[in-house]
Amino acid sequence: MLNYLKQIGYYMLFIILLTFICSLFNLIGISTNVTNILLLLFNTLAFFVLGFKNGIKSNKKGYISGLKIGLILLFLLFIVNLVINKQFIDISKIIYYIIILLSAVLGGMFGKAKKKED
Repeated sequence: MLNYLKQIGYYMLFIILLTFICSLFNLIGISTNVTNILLLLFNTLAFFVLGFKNGIKSNKKGYISGLKIGLILLFLLFIVNLVINKQFIDISKIIYYIIILLSAVLGGMFGKAKKKED
């Protein structure tokens, strides 16, 4: 459980830093479409890395460990989105959530495969 809390803390710090950087990009005139793509890419990468780390540490199947951390972080993202935007999700957000969840699952699978090699 402590491992999950630590990973959630790292993810929250990463998101705060990433949001700050993207906000600065918007202030200097970079398009919001570009910053939205950056947010998607870096969020996907963060979910993959956390799934990978969980897959290495897990004794279960890799996709289960990736799915577990992915769902925890996705739930956190969903709650934050509801609080900030005060609206329900639309189809683009569902696709976004599916992409980052699949990234965590793939990370868990690759992490488990890396563990078996070592």
